[in-house]
Amino acid sequence: MTDLVTAGEFYFDLIFHHLPRLPRLGEELKTENFGLALGGGAVITALTAARLGRTVDLVSVIGDSALDWFARAELKRAGVGTKYLKEKKNTIGGLTVAVSVRRDRYFLTYLGANLLVERYLLSSSVRKRLGRARHVHFALSPRRWEPFSRLAAWLRGRGVTTSWDLGWNPETARQPGFRRLNALLDVVFFNQDEALRYSGRSTPAAALGRLAQPGQCVVIKLGARGAVAIGPDGRRRRARGLKVRAIETTGAGDAFNGGFLHAWVQGADLAACLRTGNICGALSTRVPGGNAGTPTRAELARHLRRLR
Repeated sequence: MTDLVTAGEFYFDLIFHHLPRLPRLGEELKTENFGLALGGGAVITALTAARLGRTVDLVSVIGDSALDWFARAELKRAGVGTKYLKEKKNTIGGLTVAVSVRRDRYFLTYLGANLLVERYLLSSSVRKRLGRARHVHFALSPRRWEPFSRLAAWLRGRGVTTSWDLGWNPETARQPGFRRLNALLDVVFFNQDEALRYSGRSTPAAALGRLAQPGQCVVIKLGARGAVAIGPDGRRRRARGLKVRAIETTGAGDAFNGGFLHAWVQGADLAACLRTGNICGALSTRVPGGNAGTPTRAELARHLRRLR
């Protein structure tokens, strides 16, 4: 049985960081502050957990370009299972250009093969594969939530636990099927802005009380300040962040998810899951992209001893 299956979109992240300013229209701005990384929530979560020794399979759709073949090789090298990757001929995987200046950033995204991800995840062949996992983590914002609520209910009936990082989609809470799906998940991840928006509350503490369903774990990531959560038993936990010299933060929240789920599937308590997530999220910011800076198992152990 696979410990963790991550399901969602795949991207190549082209990251321009620490620019002195944004270029004006018609202007070329040159920089050496650039990184290329495999991205997308499902991918970064999978790479983070695999580096910690967890057995992980990725379910997504990629293209057949040279970049896509490079990505498949990199995933295999990192220990992420690729047997559930579907290849779409004559296309390329998604591309995201992330551009950041001192106080803000923007993203420009080409969906590419990700246009097929939702239908692929709901196919009967993928459903059978997901049903053989210990835990399934979803990282996408689908056009329709109702089919995924039925999938989550089916997985629960098979004894498979589930989690979801909903991302930023302000209209989500009003869409059909979303609330039923949310109630079926074992773990739900938010960042602070998302939690406040979805809950209609003004503080993370208040948002936890609003968002959590009975028997569910809700996690709110607070960036450098760590994370807070409420567990299935209704008890709240908070873990402080790890201080690092951050270079670039793209994918840090997904690296947190990978660390948290690495600990979660092995039965760690909620406080330990939060500490592990905080370490992975923080260390991921040491280099551009969400996965190259994540810790090995030995590095994680050293930081866990310091945070206790």
